[in-house]
Amino acid sequence: MTVRTRLNAVSRLAALLCLAPAAAAAAGIEACAITAWSTDPDPDGLNVRAAPAADAPVIGNLPAAREVGGMRFATEVSITGSQDGWLRISEGWVLDYIFDEPIDIVFSGEGWVSGRHLGLRLNYRHLHAGPSADTAVVAKMTGSLDRGRYGPDSILVQRIRACRGDWVEIEGVLHVDGVSHGPDLRGWTTGTCSNQVTTCP
Repeated sequence: MTVRTRLNAVSRLAALLCLAPAAAAAAGIEACAITAWSTDPDPDGLNVRAAPAADAPVIGNLPAAREVGGMRFATEVSITGSQDGWLRISEGWVLDYIFDEPIDIVFSGEGWVSGRHLGLRLNYRHLHAGPSADTAVVAKMTGSLDRGRYGPDSILVQRIRACRGDWVEIEGVLHVDGVSHGPDLRGWTTGTCSNQVTTCP
């Protein structure tokens, strides 16, 4: 299975998972359908817990980033819900973006990881006050610096706080040439993905 085929399959699964928001709401969980990657620097990986709490039992682990062809790739996850800063995942995997080797599934089932240790790539140029384009714009993620223009993919996501549908609430900062610029950003955006080598379609 190619990387593109795998990403398409994940997108279809995420869309199906979004069809049952009522059940999630009954449990106090916001249903969503996004993908992200682990940013946990711990060499032992990121713990997956049975419930959205730091003291919940550990039921799995997302391995630390792996080196492939001189590049490092983080474990990716399919996110199906959020609650109190925790993200519910249904699967974790490692993609080989260099040699297109078979997908390595490292977690399957239902578990929770802290949004403090998840990141993703941004494409939409605005951050909104809520999970809708009808809410106020709280930040524009396009502009220019001395070295040229920047866009949403220059925002370093430092934390995922919540999600709803295909919208996600993030905290981040503009990060260009290894340097952070301007104030911290927080708001809701859409059109995200977990592709680690290029911008998303």
